[in-house]
Amino acid sequence: MPYLASNRSSEYAVCLALVVILWTSASFAVDLRFQSDGDAAQGTAFKIADGVWLTARHVAISCKAMNIESSETSLPVERWVLNAQSDIALLLTEPDIGIGALSFSPRHPETGEVGLMHGYPKNQAFDLKQRYLGERSLRVPGRGKKAKQKVSYWAEIKRYPRSAPTELGGASGAPVLDATGGIIGLHIASIPRRGRTFSVPPGLLKAFVQSEGVAKPEALIKLRNDHDAALGWLVNGAELRAFKTIARVQCLLE
Repeated sequence: MPYLASNRSSEYAVCLALVVILWTSASFAVDLRFQSDGDAAQGTAFKIADGVWLTARHVAISCKAMNIESSETSLPVERWVLNAQSDIALLLTEPDIGIGALSFSPRHPETGEVGLMHGYPKNQAFDLKQRYLGERSLRVPGRGKKAKQKVSYWAEIKRYPRSAPTELGGASGAPVLDATGGIIGLHIASIPRRGRTFSVPPGLLKAFVQSEGVAKPEALIKLRNDHDAALGWLVNGAELRAFKTIARVQCLLE
């Protein structure tokens, strides 16, 4: 019996070590620096209403000022609201009715369903097709600590371009969309070695947006339905960036 107990202890220690290794490999896109002087960070934001954008809270939490940037324009963020329970931030700018907004999907993703993420890891345009695996609890950055929150998690299927960085730092805040273009998540973290990503579930996103009294936008962007026989998801990603519905968000830290 002592031998069996010793074996079980050893197996437990090995399992615990594997859990620790797996957990610490999770990559949060916090304060990704893209300037040599280290005074700025970058994430991704997307429009949900006129003058209203969403990104990840950990992108915005240390900012002194923020700008939403496309290839041609820079839109100053006038105010931002951080969600206390989840990794979400609401960014408020001057209304720009020339930019179409994304809308929420009316339903929660089902296990095995495909989700599409469009963002800017390492300040580069990037599209990811992934499969929904379910929900779990994850510790995410907060005000000086990490707090548990419910997240959706996904398995990578395809990425474009294939030469994109394995690390997805800078994609935090990117929308996760269903096949019809409806919002079903907000990307917050990844485990590159396992091809896993994590996003804020749509219910938490919608509840926060509703609690802030966000009005409906003047115009919604129309996207192509995605299916396995077409590359509609890549066309959608390109159009969302070209029409500025998805953009880089620059955070000035000093």
